[in-house]
Amino acid sequence: MNSYFASVEQQANPFLRGKPVGVCAYLSDNGCIIASSIEAKKIGIKVGLRVKDARQIYPNIFLVQNDPAKYRSTTEKIFGILNRYTDEIEPYSIDEAFLDLTGHVATFTEARRLAERIQREISTEVGEWLKASVGISFTRFLAKLGSDAADKGGILVLTPESLPELYSRLELTDIWGINTRLEARLNALGIFSPLQLQDYPVANLMQSLGKMGYYLWANLNGIELGGLQKPATPKSIGHSYCLPRITGDISYHRKILMKLCEKTGRRLRETGLLATGLGAYWRYQNSGGYSTQRKLPLAINDSAAIFREALKLFCRYSNRRPITMLAIAVFNLYPPSGQLSLFPNSHLFSPALTQALDEINDHYGEYSVFWGSMWDTTKNSPDRIGFRKTLKPVFRENNPVELTSL
Repeated sequence: MNSYFASVEQQANPFLRGKPVGVCAYLSDNGCIIASSIEAKKIGIKVGLRVKDARQIYPNIFLVQNDPAKYRSTTEKIFGILNRYTDEIEPYSIDEAFLDLTGHVATFTEARRLAERIQREISTEVGEWLKASVGISFTRFLAKLGSDAADKGGILVLTPESLPELYSRLELTDIWGINTRLEARLNALGIFSPLQLQDYPVANLMQSLGKMGYYLWANLNGIELGGLQKPATPKSIGHSYCLPRITGDISYHRKILMKLCEKTGRRLRETGLLATGLGAYWRYQNSGGYSTQRKLPLAINDSAAIFREALKLFCRYSNRRPITMLAIAVFNLYPPSGQLSLFPNSHLFSPALTQALDEINDHYGEYSVFWGSMWDTTKNSPDRIGFRKTLKPVFRENNPVELTSL
């Protein structure tokens, strides 16, 4: 999807269409622009700029605070369309996916017609301001390269015969996976273009770059190295928050800590995982920070248990000086085995109660019901979203796909 978050905002608000738009994590001067519209990119406002720098470039830019629920619901609709044509889908990020059309189309021409149909359905069913660039090829890598090189809202088909022409007009850093540091290492080998990299002796590349050298050579030469990739189990799940109130008041810290634990627990339960490790970090005002972690005696995923363990760490190691940031993470994650404990933990809440709370919040909106210790934190630790590379697809009969960021 092209300029995804900004395009979704323009779709939702016709007043913003055709105008420079920046989507921000925060609207304060030091807030970061996480997405810019096509119009904003044309005048030099790119992702990563601070709000005040964007205003210096174009004082009349329209700035919008990010709305994760809006982007997730739009993504669900788009993936629902994709699921009509194949169930072999790899969600690569919130705005990008790979489709394996083996057995569904016989030629590149048929694949192009299908891509055009998907583009039309996104436009008519999701929003006419949303544009998708499509790459079609015979390997996963080349399909991605085609979508990057295609015109905005266009389709690029890469066949073995068309690869030299494309490589001749690309820079090394236009190739998926090559950053400026890797470019410098390739330059030291006398490689300055994708064509030179494609033709370089693979043994020499492997001697200099190891496995990465082979991957680069094989990908550019159209050798499939794995096909679609299945979502991996995350190594950790957590949340952090920069506190607007710089204080040593532990009652305030408890509220924020509980909300971070609830968000972490919600994500744990959404992914169907348990945690046996917990870590906490906090940063003091003008004097560094402190991090600690511990293994848990029992695997947990309910928010109250996570909060109880996190609070133990916080109360034991914090010295009640003013804190500017709090972070919680759980690790050592694995799916439940179904084995009942011989010694049930009376401190854990009923799984049925936890499930009921989750279902209410799923249906009526986040924090429709919440823990009392989270009172007065509705504006604290707001929902955030990014272009994560790990997504969990859940296919359903009438609502084809649900995406949950990990």
